[in-house]
Amino acid sequence: MTAREVDTAAARVKLIQSQRRWRLSTSAVAAGLAAACFSASHPLGFALAAGAVALLALALFDTARRRELIAELALNEQAYSVPAVRRYGESLVAPRGRRRIAAALDRVVRNAGAPGTVYLASRVHACRGEIKALAATLRAPGARPDPTSIALCWRLLTRGAESPLYNQRVPAEELRAAVRRIHAGVRRVPAAHS
Repeated sequence: MTAREVDTAAARVKLIQSQRRWRLSTSAVAAGLAAACFSASHPLGFALAAGAVALLALALFDTARRRELIAELALNEQAYSVPAVRRYGESLVAPRGRRRIAAALDRVVRNAGAPGTVYLASRVHACRGEIKALAATLRAPGARPDPTSIALCWRLLTRGAESPLYNQRVPAEELRAAVRRIHAGVRRVPAAHS
């Protein structure tokens, strides 16, 4: 990303956030007015309540849109100058975030092929050792992952339409390439000996 693209992305994140805040506060005001007006005029009260619900739904949509934008930006190293992206990346590489992702990788390996799962079993079994090694590396106390790598891992686990774990239309070899790219982004700091 260029500096201009980062600035544009940061402005979009801020715009969505301020739009969300405006919609939430306006929804609260409309709900209060609806409650106050309901006894005087049912149609007006219902109209205000419907407006409050619509604004709340739009605010929830803004929340999802902002999260998706931040997750997408987190794949690009230059975007970490945007505070929301930096916080997102920090949450992924923190010990709790790494444990959560390692547990998700373990579930993929454990459940692939089981009834009711959506993982493509043949692909998971072909990369089983590499996926397990990545999970173990993420759990290691000395792991120092690059946030972009962990963001890619989280996307691999959570974005079914674009992930070779779930989508047969995505070439199978992309799973192994993604796992290797993610693993390459995790440094292990050796434990200090006393």
